[in-house]
Order: sequence, then C-alpha cells, then structure tokens
Amino acid sequence: MVTKKQNSYKLEKEFEDSIISFHYRLVSELRKKSKEFGLSLSQMEVLHFVVEKINPTMKDIADHLQIKPPSATTIVETLCKMKLLKREISREDKRIIRISFTENIWKFFKSIKNKKFLILKSIFSTLADDDKLELIRIIKILNKK
Repeated sequence: MVTKKQNSYKLEKEFEDSIISFHYRLVSELRKKSKEFGLSLSQMEVLHFVVEKINPTMKDIADHLQIKPPSATTIVETLCKMKLLKREISREDKRIIRISFTENIWKFFKSIKNKKFLILKSIFSTLADDDKLELIRIIKILNKK
C-alpha cells in the first residue's frame, strides 16, 4: 500500500524531473537560435541584464552570471565589438567601468524576440488552448512567491 508521504515524494520527484527536462529543452532551443545571431546564451543574458539593470558595472554582470570578472569582461568586449554595448568610465570613480547599450540593441532585440516567440510557439503548439490557459495560471501562481 502506498502511503500519502510516498505519493507526495513521487509527485515532487516527477515535478522536479519534468521542470528540469523542460528547462533543458528550452535552453537547447534557445542555444540553437542564439547561434543564428552569432551569440552565446551568456552573451544574450548579458544584453538583457544591461537593458534591465541600466548601466551595471562589470562586477554586477559577473555576479549576475555567477562567473569571474575577467570572464565577464571577455563577454562584454565581444558585445562592444558588435556595437551592441559600450563601456563608460564612471564620472564618480574612474576605477569603475559601467556598461550601457547602444541604439543598435533595439533592432537586435526585435529580431531575437520574434525568434523566441517562434520557439515558444512550437514548444507549446502541442497543448490545447485550455491547457495553455491552465499553464499560464500556474506560472502566475509560482511567480508570486
């Protein structure tokens, strides 16, 4: 006889496995598309972070990606060469370098947004509309915590 505790554990394990599996699928699809733009997922993450954070430092970027500052510098330098980001020395403290985005980033994001939409559309195309609504409802609940 299966106890309530065993059932709960089984459900949690199945939930965890499903989330991890879905995460890997989504990352894999995004990685494929990011290559079309000549970017890695880390580079795409930096672009999003710079736009959201507004003028972060190299340390902020390294902390966000959970990498060492020299690795963050390498990523940012590549994006600067692509004219998507620019480095600016802080007026308050010349030792601090702030990263900002260029106007080119908006065209780039528009094309990425369309690709991301197509990826999500293909992944969720197997769901019925009622299932999509239910999934949205559940994600909204999870996002509140």
